[in-house]
Amino acid sequence: MVNKHLDLVSTVISPLILLLLAAGSVCAAEGGIVEVPVAEADLMEAPAEPEPQLLVDLTPLPAEYDRQVEVLEQKGGSLGYNFLFKDGPAGRALEYGFLDSSRTGGVFYRHMEKDRNLELDGFYLNENDYHGDLILDYRGDYRLHLRTESFYHNLDREILFSTRFQSASTNGGLASYEPEQQDIGASYGVSVVQDRAEFRYRLHDFPLHLNLGYWRYQREGTTQQIFADTSFEGTENRVFAQARPVNQQVQEGRLGFDAHLGPVDVIYEFKFRSFEDKLSTPVETFVARPDLAGNPLILAGVQQHNENPDSRFYSHTIKLHSSLSGGLVTGASYAVEQRENLSKLTDTVGVQHARTYLQNAAGDFVYTPNREYTFSVKYRRQEVDHGNRGAVLSSNLLLPASPSRPPVDTVKDVIIASVSHKPQLNLSLVGEYRGEFLQRKHVSLFPSEESWALPENSNTNTGSLAAHYRPVKGLRTSAHLSYATTDHPSYGASFNERREGKLLANYTRSNVWGLTAHAMFRHDKNDEVPHYLILLDPANPEPVSYTTSPFTYRDKRSENSNIGAWIVPVHRLTLGMNYSYLRDKIDQPVLFTGVFVPSQAGAKYLNRAHVYSLNASFAATEKLDLALLLQQSRSSSTFTPDAMEFTGLIPGSTAGIGELSAFSAVQRTVAARGEYRFNEVLSTSLEYTFRDYDDKKDDSSDGSAHAIVAVVAAKW
Repeated sequence: MVNKHLDLVSTVISPLILLLLAAGSVCAAEGGIVEVPVAEADLMEAPAEPEPQLLVDLTPLPAEYDRQVEVLEQKGGSLGYNFLFKDGPAGRALEYGFLDSSRTGGVFYRHMEKDRNLELDGFYLNENDYHGDLILDYRGDYRLHLRTESFYHNLDREILFSTRFQSASTNGGLASYEPEQQDIGASYGVSVVQDRAEFRYRLHDFPLHLNLGYWRYQREGTTQQIFADTSFEGTENRVFAQARPVNQQVQEGRLGFDAHLGPVDVIYEFKFRSFEDKLSTPVETFVARPDLAGNPLILAGVQQHNENPDSRFYSHTIKLHSSLSGGLVTGASYAVEQRENLSKLTDTVGVQHARTYLQNAAGDFVYTPNREYTFSVKYRRQEVDHGNRGAVLSSNLLLPASPSRPPVDTVKDVIIASVSHKPQLNLSLVGEYRGEFLQRKHVSLFPSEESWALPENSNTNTGSLAAHYRPVKGLRTSAHLSYATTDHPSYGASFNERREGKLLANYTRSNVWGLTAHAMFRHDKNDEVPHYLILLDPANPEPVSYTTSPFTYRDKRSENSNIGAWIVPVHRLTLGMNYSYLRDKIDQPVLFTGVFVPSQAGAKYLNRAHVYSLNASFAATEKLDLALLLQQSRSSSTFTPDAMEFTGLIPGSTAGIGELSAFSAVQRTVAARGEYRFNEVLSTSLEYTFRDYDDKKDDSSDGSAHAIVAVVAAKW
C-alpha cells in the first residue's frame, strides 16, 4: 500500500509541479525578462516619442462593474387530480399507464448566476408514473445531474385451452394434455423505475475531467408465467398458467476521465453492472418421464424452473482521438469485458460462474481535403469467448450428467468505407461500402450434442448510395439505395440477398403550410434455408441423431410509408393530418413437426397496419389555448399454411391453424386539452383522453379508458 501512495505522488503531484514550473518559465520568456546593467540600459533607451492621443478612456472601471451578470430565477408548480374511469380490461387500451385515479402535481425551479446554476424539474402523475430532474453547476468545475423516472406497463393475461384433449404419442398410444389455469381473475403489470446520477469534475484550468456515474433499473409487479410438464414419450402432460411476482434490479457504476493532451484526447472508463432477481426461483411438482425405449430418465418430484439467473459484468475502455476539427481526424478504442453467470439453482450445477469474455477494438480515419470531399474508413472487431463452464449435473435426472453443447465462440470484423461529395451547396452524394465477416467455433453442418448447426463463416457485403438535394427553397429531398449479399446465412430468418430503398421529401411554404412524405421498401431472399429432422429410434434413443431435409426458401417483403400535412388557414389556427402504412409479407415453408419428412407445408404470413390521425390547435384568445387529437389504428395479421394431410408416425393436418392464429384489432384515441391563463402567474388546464381497444377475433381483451386531468399551475 505504501508503494501505491508513493506512485500516486510521483505520477500525479510531480507532473503538476513540473507543469507549474514550466508555465512560470514560459511566462518569463514571453515577458522578455533580461537583466541589463544600468549604464548599458541608458544607452539602449530609444529617444522619447510623443504619447499618442487615445480615443478611449482607459480609466479602470469600479469593482462593482467587474463581470456583472444578471441573476435569473424562475419558479413554479402545479396541483391537480387525474380522474380515470375504465370499462372492461383496459390494459391494452392504456398499455403504458396506471389504471387508478390519483393526485397529480409538479414543480420547477431555475436559478442562474455568474458562477452557479441550479435547475429542478419534476412531475408526479401517480405512484408509478413520475419524473424528476436536478442539474447543479458551479463555475463549470463541478456538474451534478440527478434524474429519476418511472412508468407502468400493463401486461396481457393469456387464456389456455379450456378442455382436456388427447393426441397420438411416439410410443403408439394416446397422450393426454390438460390445462392448469391457476391465475383466474389475476391482472398483470410491471412498474419500471430508472434512477441516474452523473458527476463531472474539471481540474480548474487543466484540460482534465473526472466522470462518475450511477444507474439503477428496477422492475416490480406481477407477470404471467406459462410453462409445461410435457414430453413426446409421456402419456400425462400439463400446461400451467400462474401469477409470478417480479422484483428485479440492475445497478451500474461508472468511473472514468478524459483529458486533452496536446494533439490527442484520451478517454478512459471503467464500468460495473449487476443484475439481481430478489425473489426465489419458482418450483413445481413434475411427473417422471421415460426415454423412447421406456427406460426411466427424469425423476418425479419438486423441480425448479424458469430461473432468471443473477449476473455481473465489468469492462475497461480506453479511447484516443485527434482533434475533431481540421481536415484529418483519427481515433481508436479498445475495450475488454467480462460477463459472469451467478445462477442460484440448487438442483442443477455446472452453469454457476460461467463466464463470457469480450474484446472490442475500433479504429476511425476521416480525411476532408476540401469542402467538396470527405473520405472515411472505419474498422470494428469483436471477439467473444466462453470459459469456466463445468459439466451440467441435475438431481432431477436418473443419471445426473446431462450433455450440453458448448457455447459458440465468435470473431467479427466490420469494415466501413465511405465517400461524401458535395458538388454544389444544395446537393450531397454519399457512397458507402460495409463488410461484415463473422467466424464461429463449436459449429458443424449437422446439430449434435457437441456442436451447433451453424456455418463456420458468414460474410456480408453491402453497398449503398445516398443523395440529399434541396432544389428550391423550402424543399428537402433524400434518396437511399442499398444492396447486400451474404454467402452463408446464419439462420433461417437471415437473408442471402437484400435490396432496400428509402425516399424522403419535406416541403414548407412560408410557415403557412407544409408536407412531409417518407417511404421504405425492403426485399429479403434466402434460397438456402436448412431444416433438420430428428431420427427417432426407440430401441437406441441415445445419442440423438439428425438428418437434413432439402433446402427450402424464405422471401420477405417489407413496406413502411408515411405522409403528413399541416396548414395554418387562419391566424391562430393550425390543422394537421398524418397517415402511416406498414406491411410485412413472408413466404416460407414450415416444418410442423421435426421427427418425420412429410410434415412440411408452404406457408404465408401477412402483417398490416394503418394509422390515421388528425390534430388541431387553436389560440382562441391571448389567454386561451385549445387542442384536439383524433387517431385510429387498424392492424391485422394472418398465417396461412397450405392445406396438407400428414400421414406417418404422427398423423395430422394443417386444417384450422390459420383460423386459430388470425388477428385483427382497432385502437382509437381521442384527446382534447384546454389551457386558460388568468395572468402571467396563474393558469389552469383541463385535459381529456379516451382510449379504446377492440379485438375483432377475441373480445377477452376489449376495453376502454377515460382520463380527465385537471390542473392549476403558477409560475413567477
